Amino acid sequence: MRLAVLALSALVAGIAAGAVGGAGGGQRRGGEGRKRLHRVQHGHCSYTFILPEVESCRASADHYGNINTAQRDAPPAEGDGSAQKLQHLETAMENNTQWLQKLENYIQENIKTEIVQIQAHAVHNQTATMLEIGTNLLTQTAEQTRKLNVVEAQVMNQTSRIEIQLLENSLSTNKLEKELLMQVTEVLKLQDKNSRLEKKVLVLESLQRAELEDMREEKERLQDLVVRQTASIEALERQLHTASTNNSILQRQQQQLMESVQGLIGLLSAGSVPLPRDQRFRDCAEVLKAGHNISGVYYIHIGNITEPTKVFCDMETSGGGWTVFQRRANGNVDFQRTWKEYKMGFGDAAGEHWLGNEAMFQLTSQSQYSLRVELRDWEGNAPYSQYDKFQLGSEKQQYRLFLRGYSGTAGHQSSLTSHGTGFSTRDSDNDNCLCKCALMLTGGWWFDACGLSNLNGMYYTVGHNIRKLNGIKWHHFRGPSYSLRSTTMMVRPSDF
Repeated sequence: MRLAVLALSALVAGIAAGAVGGAGGGQRRGGEGRKRLHRVQHGHCSYTFILPEVESCRASADHYGNINTAQRDAPPAEGDGSAQKLQHLETAMENNTQWLQKLENYIQENIKTEIVQIQAHAVHNQTATMLEIGTNLLTQTAEQTRKLNVVEAQVMNQTSRIEIQLLENSLSTNKLEKELLMQVTEVLKLQDKNSRLEKKVLVLESLQRAELEDMREEKERLQDLVVRQTASIEALERQLHTASTNNSILQRQQQQLMESVQGLIGLLSAGSVPLPRDQRFRDCAEVLKAGHNISGVYYIHIGNITEPTKVFCDMETSGGGWTVFQRRANGNVDFQRTWKEYKMGFGDAAGEHWLGNEAMFQLTSQSQYSLRVELRDWEGNAPYSQYDKFQLGSEKQQYRLFLRGYSGTAGHQSSLTSHGTGFSTRDSDNDNCLCKCALMLTGGWWFDACGLSNLNGMYYTVGHNIRKLNGIKWHHFRGPSYSLRSTTMMVRPSDF
């Protein structure tokens, strides 16, 4: 293509140069002549040439009939020189036209070849592009096919599971249908039984109504009998109450008689008469040191208490000089008392009694005292417990118990708490238990958390003293449920 264009360009340049040269010669020879246009049409291409007209140009011929080439540049001759020149130009133009046709044919052939190559190249590029697009499409198709296979496998698995579930549901439905049929059969049987039972119930109801009528009649007769028996029981209760009243009077008279007898015995043992009240003794130890060595009832002056206090002095146990403040012997005195009664004291010094918490606070505040606890069970055993230091707190301190230095034969360790336990009664709960120990175990005592001892519990006689948690107990002697026969608590100065 490029070669054809270059050849065409060279040919056109040559023709143009020849035309310009001829025109120039004409001008030199003939002056200003007219120019003539010559157009050549070939196919789609047209070529235009500018040809000068030569009017007075004539070439001279040699003797051979040819134009003298040496005279080409000579001034034109007159006559037919222009016609020859025109013919020469036409011949040249025809030759040029032929060359142009050949060039056009050559160019067209080259153009066709290149067009074919271009088309082939374009087809090749398109084919490569189409192949690439096809490859991509095949890749995408393969990927989509793989995904479709996966989805198909999943669908198949899900379909299989659904089919299995449907089969299972079908089997379950069949079983349920069978069970339903069996239940329907059972219901029908039960309905038959129910109808028979209803008939029996109707029969039984009729019998029961008859029996109820008989029972009502019997009830009325029993009510009449109960009314008569109630009247008899009330009469008997009145008689029993009268007898009990008489018995209580006799018991009080007997108790008063026993107290009088014990008082007389105490008076006789103390020399038949109490000590003169003008003699002031702080405790039984001073009474003993004053020469009174017989156990009995004496008067002593305790702390700031104005009136002399009647106490029982034990002048025999372990050297004597003991001031007794608690004694249990026969159950004649009720120890289920209030806070105030335990504070002021109750009972008779010659028998069962409690000297009083206030008197013991005053007594143990004037000096340092020791405590001795004498015990006796129903089998004749008589151990004791002794404490080197003993003191009671004031009423504001809930008559707290302070002990130290245990010894004795009533257990290897103390059954009394020694860390300052308050005194409790049924109307004043000062123990360390959520319950009320004084109500559960009865009496007044230093219960702590219901504790290991209670010498002021219920008095149980022999044969009834076993498994009694609210009796007179000392845990480390006979255990928590054995009620003792007698107890004595007494104090004397530690330096006696």
